[in-house]
Amino acid sequence: MIFLATIGLVIARPRGISEAAAALVGAGAMVIAGLVRPDEAGANVAGHWNVLLFFVGLTGTAAVAERSGLFEALAGRAAGLSGGRPRRLLVAVVIVGAFVAALLSNDAAALVLTPVVYVIVTRFGLEPLPYVLACTFVADAASLALPVSNPVNIIVTDRLGESAASLVPVLLPAAVASVGALLGCLLLIYRRRLPATSVLAPGGSSWSSFGAIPMTLRLAFGLAAIAFTLASIVNIPLGPTLSIAWLFLLVIERIGGRRPGPLDGIGWSLLVFVAAMGVLVDGLSTAGVTSLLADLVLGPVRDMPAAVMVVSAAAGAVGANLFNNLPAAFVLADAIHNSGLGQASAHAAALGTIIGADLGPNLTPVGSVSTLLWFVLLRQRGLVISSWSYIRMGLVVTPITIAAALAVALILGVPR
Repeated sequence: MIFLATIGLVIARPRGISEAAAALVGAGAMVIAGLVRPDEAGANVAGHWNVLLFFVGLTGTAAVAERSGLFEALAGRAAGLSGGRPRRLLVAVVIVGAFVAALLSNDAAALVLTPVVYVIVTRFGLEPLPYVLACTFVADAASLALPVSNPVNIIVTDRLGESAASLVPVLLPAAVASVGALLGCLLLIYRRRLPATSVLAPGGSSWSSFGAIPMTLRLAFGLAAIAFTLASIVNIPLGPTLSIAWLFLLVIERIGGRRPGPLDGIGWSLLVFVAAMGVLVDGLSTAGVTSLLADLVLGPVRDMPAAVMVVSAAAGAVGANLFNNLPAAFVLADAIHNSGLGQASAHAAALGTIIGADLGPNLTPVGSVSTLLWFVLLRQRGLVISSWSYIRMGLVVTPITIAAALAVALILGVPR
């Protein structure tokens, strides 16, 4: 009851209460109810040090990238690649959005690129709906690719003791398949509203370019990317690695003359939300709820890795749309951890959970916090998209992208 009430507050946000405040109240209720002792709550938060440091580094790095003009340069490149042609512009938005989501998180793709893409399409005089929908859908479709692409990826692997880097050979091709399936859906659905030949504007020469970003900062981004890749390969914890990379970028930025506050851009609300959710799920585990879920969902197929992957993906997608993808990832990861699955089935369950919790939020507006904020961003710009319009698209896109990702993951991630 405490958990469901907390999720209700997170989704409904009565009187503007933040997701972090709602989760904090729920965690406090778990402690007051005696399901989690205060020392256990502190140990739970401390035990998530890798995840929390990961979010500090991720949000800080994304803030530096935004201040440097990297996102605007990517949008300008998208405009240039399109040559002013509507269908090519849609393809370019999806490709650029996929790169941003893969390298700098799904939130960056949905929340930073959306306003820029909106400016592009309105300048070209295009109907914005296909393009802004592409921003939010590709943010999740590409978020399988790398550990940094979605907080869910780190939450699941950290709880299950999996190396996040070890899943990349499976999840990166799955992400490519998912993005390809999404692009095919968008081009098919909007084929009559996006003329293939009409030229709307003379390319994208008027947009920001990568050359506008200081050379030292471009080199710093490259070094940070190399360091993160090497840390992933040798299985060094990614939280401290990304936090150090962010501090390095911040120093380079200040040397270049920019003077942001040292903590500007850090997603404190997300940190509190994640820490509090850990305590909430700890309470569920104490009450035996996660073990019950594991028996109910995974029990019948526990010795069949392929079936475990499919069932876990379905559970992740359903959970994301019932009570948001981050809580769903926490609960499912804990359920898998307590399920006693064999190594092959546990590995398949981790892959399936990530696929379902990453791609499932595309089904409804409440699937992820970034989607809810995406609606707010568009309303601020005078574009009101109904929930039903989003759901109609989600009902088509979500099953197809999940099926595409699962097909690849079943081939690459299940031992023969």
